[in-house]
Amino acid sequence: DCWARIYTPPSEKDSGSVAVFIHGGGWIMGSPNIEDAACRRISKSSGMKVVSIGYRLAPKFKFPTGLDDCVRVTLWALDHFSVPSVIIMGGSAGANLAFGVTLKLVDAGFGEKVKGVLALVPATVHPDAVPEDKRDQYTALHENANNTVNTLASMGCFLDSYAAPPHDKYFSVLLHPRLRDLKKVYIVECGTDTLRDDARLMGEALKESGVPLLYDAYPGYPHYFWSYPSPVLAEASETFHENMFRALAWLDHE
Repeated sequence: DCWARIYTPPSEKDSGSVAVFIHGGGWIMGSPNIEDAACRRISKSSGMKVVSIGYRLAPKFKFPTGLDDCVRVTLWALDHFSVPSVIIMGGSAGANLAFGVTLKLVDAGFGEKVKGVLALVPATVHPDAVPEDKRDQYTALHENANNTVNTLASMGCFLDSYAAPPHDKYFSVLLHPRLRDLKKVYIVECGTDTLRDDARLMGEALKESGVPLLYDAYPGYPHYFWSYPSPVLAEASETFHENMFRALAWLDHE
């Protein structure tokens, strides 16, 4: 079953706000353990309580099991902490789930329960579901096929294992007809990522829908570069964290 780990900031820093964090891993691997350091830093630096979700994984548990787990834990967090709304955040597959959870709540009439979405290098559309008029803008999957941790071959494995219908609006969230009802969104794009254009197309769709958007792009950097323990990436990683915390404060401000 699903589970969650809760991070509580030092009492003197507690802002009273709650963030729900959804880890990445291509929907088939990972757990709150892989983002433990990140969630500790987020809670300590932002003053937010962070609820990190351990959702069930494919291929044993295919779409929409993981998504439904994340919806359930989000509703639990709202009730448990008695807060009117939360920020939902995640990276890669976790960012896809963050959008999916938010849009499920929008469709259920609870859109006001999510004050904002923080989406780091999100997957936003199945390659087979990219709108015809956007296909010439969706080239990163092949441009960056090999020089990234989420290679073209890996993405194929992830998608096949998760088995989400390509046009499902809670998976290919770019296609959801109610993007305009999202409150605020922050997106991070990495330039040498197979998911680069997922981020770009979602950013464009949100702007066209009138959604308040912050967008940071890191040209020349690979998928999830800030998590690599490399001195070559240290300066860019620090910039990433500064920008992310700025965005988190913006999302939290009503």
